[in-house]
Order: sequence, then C-alpha cells, then structure tokens
Amino acid sequence: MRKKYLAIAAITIIAMSASAPAFASEMVYHPVNPTFGGNPLNGSFLLSTAQAQGEGVKSGQQGPDLSGLSNALSNIGSGAVVIGGTGNNGTNSGSGGTTP
Repeated sequence: MRKKYLAIAAITIIAMSASAPAFASEMVYHPVNPTFGGNPLNGSFLLSTAQAQGEGVKSGQQGPDLSGLSNALSNIGSGAVVIGGTGNNGTNSGSGGTTP
C-alpha cells in the first residue's frame, strides 16, 4: 500500500514539474534610456553615471594624418607641379615628377 502512495506522489511531482514551463511569461523589453522611449526620469541618473565614468583613455592616433595636406597647401601658387606627390616641395625624386 505504501508503494502505491509513493508511486502516486512521484507521478504528481513529475506532472507538476513538466507543466512548470506553462507558467512562464513572455519577456518584454523596456528601454531605460529616455532617448529610446524609456522613462524621462532616468535621464539625470544616466547623465550622472556617465560623468562619473570620465572621458576614458584615448589610445593611438585619434585623427587623420594631414601632414601631406599642409605640404600641398604650401605649394599652391609656387608654380611647382608634382605628379605622384611625395611632399618634397616640388623637387624631382624619380617618381615621374617635373619641376619647371
């Protein structure tokens, strides 16, 4: 008789654990940032958190190399023609460039 109650209890536990996923609810995304539709009251908190983190560490070159541009701009009006531009103020360096 006791085995019968244990079997019924085991079947009941298995049935309840198998039906557990039926109680799950759908996950819904709620944005935090007010820019993307979140609560406007979160704005000051997000701003203070970002300011507390600081600007971070910048590594490597942060902008384009404009050294060739400054050389080219200095040659404007000098009459020099440089083809293949090496940035050497119009002297012939064997790259097909000509000087007048």
